[in-house]
Amino acid sequence: MPSKRLVLIRHAKSAYPVGVGDHERPLNERGVRDGTAVGRWLANSGLLDRKISVVASSAKRTQETWALIAGEGIDVIARTEPRLYEASQQTILGVVRATPLDVEVLVIIAHNPGLEDVASTIVTNRESSSYLMLAEKYPTSGVAVFDVVDWSTIAAESAMLTEFSVPRG
Repeated sequence: MPSKRLVLIRHAKSAYPVGVGDHERPLNERGVRDGTAVGRWLANSGLLDRKISVVASSAKRTQETWALIAGEGIDVIARTEPRLYEASQQTILGVVRATPLDVEVLVIIAHNPGLEDVASTIVTNRESSSYLMLAEKYPTSGVAVFDVVDWSTIAAESAMLTEFSVPRG
């Protein structure tokens, strides 16, 4: 029986300022609104009643996304994981597999295409309406929630997608 939840959040919409490298791109106005909406979604999800760990890419847009999420009354300190910036599916799965056993909810804030690749690989219920939405597009501020049996054994077709949401502000 699944006892853990994996929450994959794609960072909110970023700006493309001239002369700013990809890693340092900030959120744009829509990203600020949507990041706040993701925070409200997470605060109302019921997931915060369990032992939670948050891991975010080192990119400015993911750090800003987490700050907006946390600003909605979420008292959790995120761990910055530089390997999540431009991470492949295997790198993201490595981060998941290294999660301590006592963590009940793992939130990862990262980027496409790696995040979408992980979600599409681990999902078991490919006929669900949630998966069909995810497969159509995993947009910025997209949130996928999976039931997971064990962090260390997450692999292809090992997690049930219970929800896919795209909170907008």
